[in-house]
Amino acid sequence: MKKKICLILSVLLFSIIGAGCTIEVEDAQKGKGKSYYIYEVSQDENGLQKESYVPKEETGEYMLKDMMQRLNHKDTDKEELSLLPDGVQMNYSIEDSTLVVNFNSKYSEMSCAREILVRAGVVKTFLQVPGISAVRFTVNNSDLLDSKGQPVGTMTADTFSEFSGNETDAYCNSTFTLYFTDKEGQHLVKESRTVRYKRSIPRERVILEQLMKGPMEKGHYPTLPENAEILNVTVADRICYVAFDGVFSSYAQDISEQIPIYSVVNSLLDSLDADKVQISVGEDKKEELFGKKMALYRFYERNDELVVPEK
Repeated sequence: MKKKICLILSVLLFSIIGAGCTIEVEDAQKGKGKSYYIYEVSQDENGLQKESYVPKEETGEYMLKDMMQRLNHKDTDKEELSLLPDGVQMNYSIEDSTLVVNFNSKYSEMSCAREILVRAGVVKTFLQVPGISAVRFTVNNSDLLDSKGQPVGTMTADTFSEFSGNETDAYCNSTFTLYFTDKEGQHLVKESRTVRYKRSIPRERVILEQLMKGPMEKGHYPTLPENAEILNVTVADRICYVAFDGVFSSYAQDISEQIPIYSVVNSLLDSLDADKVQISVGEDKKEELFGKKMALYRFYERNDELVVPEK
């Protein structure tokens, strides 16, 4: 079930950086000319990098063919990762002003995180082409489906939001509600924290990092190991997918095993445009349980019954 959901993500409320800061829209107009970009995957595979693209002809026909050829071609000499993983190829057709991008079956073998980056990079690249106002994906000539089995449909410039992250001093402030535990380790306690961070960091990652730093208020106790590593965190289809390394599940402390799970779930859902959280542990993702009975890979919703009422 997990794999199926990963493969058929719906039109996503995707934010490589996350909501909460002022969104910057790239200004394609520089002077009298127009700037174009080809999008690739960053080395850490957590975001996109853009490379300046200067077409020989600024016509829709030329740019479509040239961009398609560039994205299908894997350049091993570049520092960035090619947008398309090995074996994934695409072609296109045009329906009015909608570009229909058709992928081969290898598209369905991508991980959730990579599929999101591919989708964003392809759409952002081709929407620069004159005459193209929307992009639709198909796989083997069948519409890409969302988690409910419905066609994802057309994607436009509004489908994806992203900060450019080019300005090294570009920061924003956000206030998060974090959930730690009480002295007995049986309940969650709220802690409000205002964080200043680079807007090139996804909002969901900031939340998890703050959780791992532990509480700052008296009477609050940590729920996560500070030395745990976040392997990946992605928001798609109103679901936040979180992957920790093995330290997350091997962390031994005298608290209910529900507490770490719902500490993560409640903290994320309080601040993200999402309804559920799925947690996995380990790079091989073989672990199925956290503790003795908390299932991994299931979709967790917020749990207010564990939260100590505020006075």
